[in-house]
Amino acid sequence: MIGLQLSHEQLDKPLTTHQLADAVPSPHDARSARALEVAREGWTLRDVLAHGVIDYHPVVAGTATDVADHMQEWFEAGACDGFSLAIDGYHDGVDAFVDQVVPLLQERGLFHHDYEGPTLRDHLGARDQYGLDPRIAETAR
Repeated sequence: MIGLQLSHEQLDKPLTTHQLADAVPSPHDARSARALEVAREGWTLRDVLAHGVIDYHPVVAGTATDVADHMQEWFEAGACDGFSLAIDGYHDGVDAFVDQVVPLLQERGLFHHDYEGPTLRDHLGARDQYGLDPRIAETAR
């Protein structure tokens, strides 16, 4: 988002003078200018993420346990019925989520261990249906 390779170890530190000099907002995302602005004010990376500067939805910047805890808290509070994930696709975000967070959710009984069948319809518990939905076909007559 600001053109820098950042590490997890830097989460609780502000960007260095050198990093700030090299940082540039992405021309493809209007939020990046604000993220860089607050980083220049001395915000830590965790603060930038946690205060919704990057994303307008809650962001968990932390360990796999922190992420699993957050997801569990929201789910058990009835604040959601699922999650849309924005995972770092340029580094190891997908692998880290699958290898570290999913097993924690499985241990807690919050995520399945196996699929219901071979199709998406099976996984969603949707009934078999071929052709037009009868509700649509009736209104088309």
